[in-house]
Amino acid sequence: MCFLKYAKKSAWQSIFYLRENAIIDRIYQMQKVFSIILLLLILPLWANFSGSAWVGIRFDSNICSLSDYDLNRFETGEKEFLLSTSDDAITRIGGSIRYYTRLGKFRLYANTSLWSGIYLKNSAINYLSASGYFRIRLKGTSAQISIGGTPRYRSRAYIDDDSVSTQWSEYKSFWSSCEISQNVISQFHVSAKYKKSFYQYCDYFPEYDSDRDEFEFAISKSGRTSIELGYRFTNSDARGYDHAGEMKEESDESDISYEQDLANITLNHDFELMNLECTPEISGQFYRRLYTSIKPYWIDPYHLGRTEMVWQITPSARVGFGSKMWTKLECSFRYRRAESDFNPDIPKLRDYDRFLFSITVGRNF
Repeated sequence: MCFLKYAKKSAWQSIFYLRENAIIDRIYQMQKVFSIILLLLILPLWANFSGSAWVGIRFDSNICSLSDYDLNRFETGEKEFLLSTSDDAITRIGGSIRYYTRLGKFRLYANTSLWSGIYLKNSAINYLSASGYFRIRLKGTSAQISIGGTPRYRSRAYIDDDSVSTQWSEYKSFWSSCEISQNVISQFHVSAKYKKSFYQYCDYFPEYDSDRDEFEFAISKSGRTSIELGYRFTNSDARGYDHAGEMKEESDESDISYEQDLANITLNHDFELMNLECTPEISGQFYRRLYTSIKPYWIDPYHLGRTEMVWQITPSARVGFGSKMWTKLECSFRYRRAESDFNPDIPKLRDYDRFLFSITVGRNF
């Protein structure tokens, strides 16, 4: 009887995963069809094409955002994280193709980009991503549609309770967005954006599957000195169960659903120095995330009543050598501090510091 019960459960689980995979595959197929139709509609022969290609090296001091406590456990071998090192150097390669044309009073822009990250010592977390957009502009008003995705991304490793083994938290993602921007007065713009994202996790963590809604508002000033202020609200709804026929409220799996408020500011200035085009920039970001799990503490001790605050500051400088070659230096400091109304160990497990530095060389064509 136990065997029959297990076989029946496994069969239902297999059907459940096949159905979910079919939905995601359908979304990717729709993305391909949409891209082809878009190209056929907006690729007039008289369009002005351009592009760029770049390669860079990045150092990441904490590639999986581990807390000091977990970093110590990794270094002493007390816990397995499926890593060769906790820091790493990443080769980043990318390129884009874009074009611009005019149809009467309308200006049309399009862009498609592809980039990858190749880790020196932790090849298991290599990734490839792509995105594209189409924008139409009439006088001071513009509208943009964008799509993108990542076929496979590994954030960090966790213990899977079902198999009692350490496994990568791996997912594939797809997103689309629409944005409207309006010039209100000279050099000042306001914009509103909505973005929808889907995340499908591997078979070890199906309860993490999520769909995410983001609403963003920004005001910016263009010119030699430009500034942008923005606010984004995010609602991420996770599945919270792993077997067919279950409901989130009755499942014994964790719920990573959350709500998040984010504020950001970016400031840069263009000037010439010794016939070089220089653009120093500094950006800052702060967000507060509240996990919305309502499961009992003994089921979801890591998310129930948990809040996070993250600060990030990123200074950078780009230098152009004529109209073709350019290089960019960038560093980023990121800090996360977490707390919980129910779990006093959350700061020890989830607080982290992270430093990134990169140098990139590119060529326009």
